[in-house]
Amino acid sequence: MARHTRHSTLTPWLVTALATALTGAAGCTPDATSAQSGTRTTPAPGAAGIGDTLHPGLGNGGYTVRHTDLALRFAEDLKTYTATTTLRGRATHALSRFDLDLTGTTVRSVTVDGHKTTWTRSGQELRVTPAGPVPSGRGFSVAVTVHAPVAGPEEAQKLGTTAIGMVRAKGVVQTINQPSGAHRIAAFADHPDQKAPTTITIAAPSRVNAIANGELTATRREGAYTVRRFESRQKLAPELIQIGVGHFTVVERRGPDGIKLRHALPTGHVNDLMPQLDTVVPKALRFLTRRLGPFPLRTYGIYATPMGGELETQSLTLLATEELTKDGMETNGSDAIVAHEISHEYFGNSVSPRRWSDLWLNEGHAVYYEGLWNQEARGTDPADAMKSAYRDATAQLRKQGPVADPRLGAFTPKDRAPYGWGAYQGGALVLYALRQKVDEATFRRIERAWVAEHRDSTAGTADFIRLASRVAGRDLGPFLRSWLYSTKLPAMPGHPDWHTS
Repeated sequence: MARHTRHSTLTPWLVTALATALTGAAGCTPDATSAQSGTRTTPAPGAAGIGDTLHPGLGNGGYTVRHTDLALRFAEDLKTYTATTTLRGRATHALSRFDLDLTGTTVRSVTVDGHKTTWTRSGQELRVTPAGPVPSGRGFSVAVTVHAPVAGPEEAQKLGTTAIGMVRAKGVVQTINQPSGAHRIAAFADHPDQKAPTTITIAAPSRVNAIANGELTATRREGAYTVRRFESRQKLAPELIQIGVGHFTVVERRGPDGIKLRHALPTGHVNDLMPQLDTVVPKALRFLTRRLGPFPLRTYGIYATPMGGELETQSLTLLATEELTKDGMETNGSDAIVAHEISHEYFGNSVSPRRWSDLWLNEGHAVYYEGLWNQEARGTDPADAMKSAYRDATAQLRKQGPVADPRLGAFTPKDRAPYGWGAYQGGALVLYALRQKVDEATFRRIERAWVAEHRDSTAGTADFIRLASRVAGRDLGPFLRSWLYSTKLPAMPGHPDWHTS
């Protein structure tokens, strides 16, 4: 994140922002405090989570993740797999023990710096006790090997209702991890705030193909198997991991601004799908880069499967085959879905949420830019959709809680929180209100600054408020907080005739 320094007299809103930042620093968790001060020298366990109120068990305290390596080997029938996750981390305080997130698999081995170590399991926590304490600031590696079944077709019926992890149906394997499915596959620090550059290696029978996030950097044969290695040099959150195995063909194209496009498509449907993808994907990329600046990735593509899922897995969007046919595009308006998912490469993937209550920064932006896409492609007025959402807002927010402070108990199952109305339509309403408040030119500067300054990082609601205020040159905190933390939204700027439920 870029830092900006002024030598002139501080304006009142900046004083408020600085006070808020200092207050937040004072309220850091013990792990964060010790990392800053370096005063904790007595080894202690790392926390079992990073303090996310919606998903308190996700992520792990006491260390940062510098690199993640995931190596998978599938059985011949693709019904089971063995996976080894190797995390390279750095201790933020002296560690006597630390955790990883893991559930639903059989642990085969755990090593720290190459040496077998003691471990136990408790719920979704894998608790690792190295042979000796890890000193504060010291780098270390932990490798966990697991064996597990791939969730079968019956689990595929739950698409869109829960974080499944890895699932197999209709001849392909895919992953549905948001927000908490990755640790059902293998051991991770399963929170966006601990994302890291990632290497994924897939060993699968040579009769099928395989694909994952990032760029294919190596391929080799091992008997009846083919091993492929994929590199994500940009940080990749575990919830955005995509593993594809099955009968599909990878089609490559050169996209706008030198972006490498590669689409994984069912082998029998390549000719049915490529005409639409050759048109819509480059058009959506140009549409977004005009508004937001350079695309965050050098490689992008779509993984089309019979199951689908409409998921913004980083650099490899997951979509249903039927949505991408000519009829699907015309009947369902799937071009807008493509634009929505590609926008997540800026909002959610490159700039990831610091906490899950910040999800509106992902989904609100995607809905907002989907509306702008429809305006350009179909001549619709985004204000019409915003007026409808504003009318429904109070009733919806009373059910789920404010846009930036959703209530966990409002979501069934709880592992889907906070994927609901507030993050999507509510978040888009906040952005529309901000644009109405500051004017189009200022709003565009705010958006470009947001994705540029927090590129390949994590950021939260307070960061957005501070940045918007700085770029606009006035304190937008009270205005934005009135939209983000209330179940009764204020009047919409510029639309005195709009009413909410």
